[in-house]
Amino acid sequence: MDLKSELARALEKAGVKNASGLLEVPPQKSMGDFALPCFSLAKEFKKNPVEIAAELNKKIVLPKGFSRSELKGPYINFFVEESALAETALNESRAQKKPARKGKKIIVEYCQANPLKDFHIGHVRNICLGESIARLLEAQGKKVLRVDYGGDVGPHVSKSLYAYRNLWKGAVPKGIAEQGKWLGKLYAMGEKEVRDKEALEDRMREMVVQLEKGDKKLVSDWKKLRKMSLAYFDYIYKELGIKFDRIILESEVEKEGIKIANQLYREGIAAKDDGALLVDLTKYNLDKFLVLKSDGAALYSSKDLALAKMKKQKLKAELSYNVVGSEQKFYFQQLIKTLELLNQRKNEYCETIHVPYELVMLEEKDNKSEKGKAIKMKSREGNVITYIELFEKVFQKTLAETRQRHEDWSQKKVAETAKAIALAAIKFGMLAQDRNKTIVFNWDRATSIEGETGPFVMYSYARAQSILKKAGKFAAPKKPEFKAEKEKGLLSVISKYSEKAAEAEAQMSPHKIAHYLLELASTFNSFYHEVPVLKAGKGGRESRLLLVKAASETIRKGMELLNITVVQEM
Repeated sequence: MDLKSELARALEKAGVKNASGLLEVPPQKSMGDFALPCFSLAKEFKKNPVEIAAELNKKIVLPKGFSRSELKGPYINFFVEESALAETALNESRAQKKPARKGKKIIVEYCQANPLKDFHIGHVRNICLGESIARLLEAQGKKVLRVDYGGDVGPHVSKSLYAYRNLWKGAVPKGIAEQGKWLGKLYAMGEKEVRDKEALEDRMREMVVQLEKGDKKLVSDWKKLRKMSLAYFDYIYKELGIKFDRIILESEVEKEGIKIANQLYREGIAAKDDGALLVDLTKYNLDKFLVLKSDGAALYSSKDLALAKMKKQKLKAELSYNVVGSEQKFYFQQLIKTLELLNQRKNEYCETIHVPYELVMLEEKDNKSEKGKAIKMKSREGNVITYIELFEKVFQKTLAETRQRHEDWSQKKVAETAKAIALAAIKFGMLAQDRNKTIVFNWDRATSIEGETGPFVMYSYARAQSILKKAGKFAAPKKPEFKAEKEKGLLSVISKYSEKAAEAEAQMSPHKIAHYLLELASTFNSFYHEVPVLKAGKGGRESRLLLVKAASETIRKGMELLNITVVQEM
């Protein structure tokens, strides 16, 4: 039973438009399970909100599952019957098959780490967001294809190749993680050399052209470094529990992008300006969109046009959500409008939606102030926090704490548990913040496993599992009874799961699930501390064990939406 939907239908019958969007959850359980504020209805009803509330309260026919409504000035508060609340919450928590995936195939494009550069914490935020969005879509029954698109051609490649050939004097490291760090150093070295010696800019451009023309030695070095870089990325993806359906590199779409740009010119969609090709979008307040350089070389735009065509024709997708930083908003507005214009002529390009997010900035402290200022990471300057650095610091902390708590555990079990806790801390830390807000990276916060963190939620799950393990097998009562306020409070939070998952998917906002899980974990801990479970009387014990099981299953499902694997013991 979807209690909110049933109530919204009843309100709409009473004359309230968009009732579902108006309903709120009161801050305190004593104020009801749902509330209708009547302020926004004043204009339509031409009465003050208090009068509107009184009239609606008389008209509304409460649906099944609701015991009563209560007037509080301009608010109508609605109370759910205990049995209906219990039924809804317990049904929410029960293990269910994933919904059958229907409709059009949807691509979620995320990560976009460029080979031959560092994989830093900015990429970690992107990959965590993208994977969670893919899972939220799948939970709503959508067919999802996970795509990673990376730049393996262009100026950054020539700088790394230059450093490899001319600046690096040592041996190539052996391990995958070491090679990843080394490639990041190469790029920073090449970038610094170009900054210090402006004459090298022409050399870099020349190397790009040589690579495009197929210079054998250069192509061989490029392929060698690219292979190392992709192996390093794959190592990170596996550690994060992510598997892409397709990894596409810019070199795959570069030639097609040039072809499309020239086709736009022939068809009169693009015009020449000093040899470059542009699509005039000024009538849409989007300026002019550069799609080909004056020397005929491809740009991000031309390659993105080819990518959209590949997604539609080869991957058979109708829609692509591109998880890309918000600094690219204007660019994506131009790209999306150009794709719309192209599809009006011939529908052969995948519809694209930009899912923006703010950056991860570094906190830089000075001697004058306790609070640091936020600065942007730049791979070319080498001032980045890499994924490997982040994971190692968090893992060493969780390893020490797990070892201290469980001296009787095997080294393997300690390491596996510590790794799961570390990954939970990293992923939750990246997802708990609204994607439209900047994350200012601070080592203390990043390595914290206490407070409102992933490990805190995970610990609540482990505590619930411990109770269930001690209880052993138990017969679930046919009509469980929940009379204590803490029981009702926990049932109320559990019953919101589907609504929160749907809301998070509709808004592409995994942080809503993270916040819901923090509320659920806190409510469960409060229940656990104040209400006896294993020592409860006959009948009450089984009902409460059922409630513990419901809470733990709901936490597990919610964490799964965030790509976090829970552990049985911590």
